[in-house]
Amino acid sequence: MSSKRASTMPAPPKPPTSLASSLIIAEHASLTGTHLITLGPNTVVHPRARFNSAHAPITVGSNCIICERSLIGFQSDAAANERKGAVIENGVVIEVGAVVEARTVGEGTVVEVQAKIGKGAVLGKHCKIGPLCEIAEGEVIPDFTVVYGNGMRRLDSSGVEDLKLKMVARQIEVLKKLIPSNLAKFQ
Repeated sequence: MSSKRASTMPAPPKPPTSLASSLIIAEHASLTGTHLITLGPNTVVHPRARFNSAHAPITVGSNCIICERSLIGFQSDAAANERKGAVIENGVVIEVGAVVEARTVGEGTVVEVQAKIGKGAVLGKHCKIGPLCEIAEGEVIPDFTVVYGNGMRRLDSSGVEDLKLKMVARQIEVLKKLIPSNLAKFQ
């Protein structure tokens, strides 16, 4: 007999979802809320990644990687200009423990370990938010900006955006083999 007690609370209702058939989503990922959660093709959702659509919808594009213990979605009521919810564009990588309440995360952006993106923030294309960095609520970060250290910023003019997107695509191919997907659980 198991030493763990079974919960007497009923399971929360599943949120409405629109999931691409090529999505890789681990069984232990968490989708909660009442608004629509849309996850695009060739996106990988690691175990223990959490999506909370209780206050606004969440849209994730194609070829994204959402790592374990990351939290996506607004944690409090959305303002009038945030009603369309959180939009994560194509080729975005959100690393371990990051909290993303942004209104928009631009294509090819990387949000590193335990970074926090404030509610309603807008991140441009091909940005990089360093580990433990914070972006304030409603802040707008221009395209190609690297945020690091103690709020330091610089522009990335290396011109390797296509290579970075190809690297993410290769990483997704490897993760497809490593992470068992349970798409049926979330539909």
